[in-house]
Amino acid sequence: ARLPAPMGLLIDRNQPLTFSFDGRTYQGLQGDSIASALLANGRFLLSRSFKYHRPRGPLTMAGQDANSLIQLPHEPNVLADTFALHEGLQATGQNFNGSLDNDKDAYLGKFSKFMPVGFYYRSFYKPKGMWKIWEPIIRKKAGLGVLDLNFQPEYYDKAYLFTDLAVIGAGPAGLQAALTAANAGAKVLLIEQQPILGGSLTYARFDIDGQRAEQLRRELVAAVEAHDNIQVLKQATCNAWFTDNYLPVIQGKRMYKVRATQCLVCSGSLDQPVIFRNNDLPGVMLTSAVQRLMKLYAVKPGKRAVVLTGNDDGYLAALDLHDQGVEVVAVADMRTNPSDRELQLALEQRGI
Repeated sequence: ARLPAPMGLLIDRNQPLTFSFDGRTYQGLQGDSIASALLANGRFLLSRSFKYHRPRGPLTMAGQDANSLIQLPHEPNVLADTFALHEGLQATGQNFNGSLDNDKDAYLGKFSKFMPVGFYYRSFYKPKGMWKIWEPIIRKKAGLGVLDLNFQPEYYDKAYLFTDLAVIGAGPAGLQAALTAANAGAKVLLIEQQPILGGSLTYARFDIDGQRAEQLRRELVAAVEAHDNIQVLKQATCNAWFTDNYLPVIQGKRMYKVRATQCLVCSGSLDQPVIFRNNDLPGVMLTSAVQRLMKLYAVKPGKRAVVLTGNDDGYLAALDLHDQGVEVVAVADMRTNPSDRELQLALEQRGI
């Protein structure tokens, strides 16, 4: 079941899609990523780890980790949390022996203390010639995906763009920077990886009431889209920043060769995962990931949650979870003296 509107900025509830994962058929919605559609169906296990075959599930929901790597018929190592779902898609997990749910090689984790990083380069070369025997066995156990050697690359065309200012990232900083430059008379190219503008304004919470982000997003996006000096490229990825401000930008099956007088990178920030035992298992996600699931895809990330945080964002994420019917058992703050008493009171009033 999906969360009710206004949750689900990216999905179209009137366009259901049928797809399969590991031989099972599921239903998703137009606008889903593969991962969000699977989580909406209660499927958290997506793949297995490279070395010990530990279970893996979404961590960031933003393509910033390797936990969501899956296999498509002609392409390995696809990021399930950013790859768009389409009708008839077929996908499987990666790096398992037997089935994804019951991986026969999961026993390797029990021998982890005997297999430190790079151990095979020091352990299997004696007597002379033994590495030739061990190498294919090790590679088979630790491979990442399967290549289709008969796959024919698709055609990508190219186009040229010239601009005074290229702004990479259309979050709050990128939107405001583009507007400021455009109002000063500059020709601006705004490049955004997501299908909608706003960045963190589309999923994060910035105040206790939870209204500020969406209001600001609408104001900034409306101003940007109405400005004659701003050209917007959505679902576009800037692959590099070369000498003389040359930017290769991929959008769909086209590569734009962008030349800019000036470049401004507004790519936002990344959450810092906390290190603890079993923090790599399915169900452990960054707070920004659960917020993306709820607000972008209308997916409830679970029934009960514990929020571990080192700043005020964890408190705001806990409010989001509570508002969408998730039981927040506790908020564990790693700081000795949490700074915002108002946020603490907001949680206490909700029984957290």
